[in-house]
Amino acid sequence: MGFGSECLTTTMKLIYTSFQLNYTERHSFAGAMLAASGQLEQMYAIRRLKPDRSFGMILLPFGALAAGALVGVIFGLESMLMFFAAFFWLYAAYSFLTFARTGKPGFVVVSLYQVSIGLVAFSLPERLRGSSQITWFFMAITLFFAVWMLFLALTKRIKWRGREILELAAAPVEQLGDGFTARPLPVGRTEFTQPQILGFAEFVRKNLIAVPYLGKDKVVFVPVAEGREPAFILGLAADYAAETWVAFDFAGNVSANVSHRDYLEYQEALSFDKLCESLGNLFVEFMALFQRGEGVRIIDRMDALRMPFFW
Repeated sequence: MGFGSECLTTTMKLIYTSFQLNYTERHSFAGAMLAASGQLEQMYAIRRLKPDRSFGMILLPFGALAAGALVGVIFGLESMLMFFAAFFWLYAAYSFLTFARTGKPGFVVVSLYQVSIGLVAFSLPERLRGSSQITWFFMAITLFFAVWMLFLALTKRIKWRGREILELAAAPVEQLGDGFTARPLPVGRTEFTQPQILGFAEFVRKNLIAVPYLGKDKVVFVPVAEGREPAFILGLAADYAAETWVAFDFAGNVSANVSHRDYLEYQEALSFDKLCESLGNLFVEFMALFQRGEGVRIIDRMDALRMPFFW
């Protein structure tokens, strides 16, 4: 009896010790995971760029609202509604042109939303006179496209990715420099063929990563930040020399440049040469991912920065 009791006691001690060790290991692992998660969040929270203080995205709607109000004061309510209808239809034409330039289907949704809200404004005078019910139909369509457009915006499907590119390019650069240098920098050589470079150009165009400029012997990729795209969409930025860009020529040479405006967006005076080199290497890495059929990983890396969808 005593021997059996002793065996039972010993067995219980072993089980308890084993459980305690497993408990400790589990909590040590959990602690390590939490620490790693905290470091990851801290890494993502670190921004090399200054906060975006551009107001271009809100100036246009507020300007249109002010102009419409002025038209209403001078010419009356119906004229104001016609002004808003014309404004939204003109904006819809611009959104459709953006689709034509980029091939991004999300801008068709934006264009249809703008067309529908223009139809609401256009039909509203008849509705106010009580002679038409079609305004309700246009309002329902507008609401449908508004929800769809909001989804596209929140998931960054219609966001220009220039600031993400600048952040990723600066991430490995620790060396500070003497400031901006107005010259492009050769980055190195690659083995990518002309069809591969052209295929990648189509990818970055459709995903709003960069605007590609196709030349006779090279393709130049210009990252465009949200709010700066109108000049490229309207064809007003024919010369990319003063912009931030990465060039792949068909002989395998890669070169890069960071514009003065973008360089001043960084919080620190980073080494210009290292920054250009990192930017070029980033696009080489993106090109390699695309060639392996892993283009989605490029989008994932930009999304991982957790930048707001509006800049």
